Amino acid sequence: MPGSSSALVAFAVQGAFGFLLGGLGPCLVLLSRDLAVPRETLSWVSSGFGVGLLLLGATGERLLRLGARRVLRISAVAQGAGGALLAIASDVLPAQAGALLLGLGGAGMALATPVVLAGSGATARMSRAFGLSSLTGIASPLLLSAMDATTGRGRTALLVPLPALLWAAARVPATRPAPARPAHPGARAAAGGVRIAARWWLAIVAAVSPEFAFVVWGAARLQDSGLSPPAAAAAAAAFPIGMSLGRLVAVPRLHERLPLVPAGAALAAAAALACAAPLAPAPIVLAIVVAGIGIAPLYPLTIDGLVHSPSLDPRSASAVGALGSGTAVLFAPLLLAALARVVSLRLAFLAAVPLLVLVVALHARSAAGGRAP
Repeated sequence: MPGSSSALVAFAVQGAFGFLLGGLGPCLVLLSRDLAVPRETLSWVSSGFGVGLLLLGATGERLLRLGARRVLRISAVAQGAGGALLAIASDVLPAQAGALLLGLGGAGMALATPVVLAGSGATARMSRAFGLSSLTGIASPLLLSAMDATTGRGRTALLVPLPALLWAAARVPATRPAPARPAHPGARAAAGGVRIAARWWLAIVAAVSPEFAFVVWGAARLQDSGLSPPAAAAAAAAFPIGMSLGRLVAVPRLHERLPLVPAGAALAAAAALACAAPLAPAPIVLAIVVAGIGIAPLYPLTIDGLVHSPSLDPRSASAVGALGSGTAVLFAPLLLAALARVVSLRLAFLAAVPLLVLVVALHARSAAGGRAP
């Protein structure tokens, strides 16, 4: 059971990042207008998070030797700086720097949170932490829209989480992380260990890719359905609303009783098909809510299986999770943007369906053969 102080810091950083992450889609729409550049050229708004996850995932085991709480403090500083730059940037370069800093901060949080919250009841704790992130993400599109409608500077709403991040950064870490769990004889043999890590990496990629595609491009899809930029920014709250319902209500209560991964993937696939249809704004908003509910259990249950894998110690598992998340966050929005140039953004949402099928297949393999997917 993690210490209450450590858990509180993790929850605060998760909540702040949820607000900033929830604002990325609306921020993309507003940046396109404010900087007078095409939306499709702003895929790097999400790429910073992916690059940060890949960098920190590659060095995760060594970085976590500093202590998971110290990593959370550093991530809070980077997130605050990145959000501030995105809020006030009047040119592409500082906005790119802000996206990268935000990404590095979010990567540190993703790396440290599973370690901080590990232990008995970790599935419910992690789902609540991710649910809090989704819950604060609801406020972000609404505030960006309201700020833009009243001042014409909607991006300044990204400054709202700064107090929480400053508080988290000021916390003094009292403990160092527990030593890595020793492997059982033969469990981490080179070939077997690489195969298991690769399968978990693929499971994380399949779980995170649809989520981030909706986070980044949901507002743009709503704009294409006929909404104005401020209205599309506000309506983008539909996805974190669905995510928060799934992660705060469904996962903690139902994960031991129902097959949430296949059920959630089926819901999300139906929602992706609806987003690919030429529908009016109201049905698209509903589809995005359903997508959030369906996608909600995929990452928490996958990361829970990863950190409890008997073949990987907690630091290695967190590093694999960060690498998988980074791959998804970096390439899923870019793939969607590339498909949008060839077909349309509407039809590009169909790319989520095979990924959802893949995550179900990997979880089925995990259930059939133990913790390894």
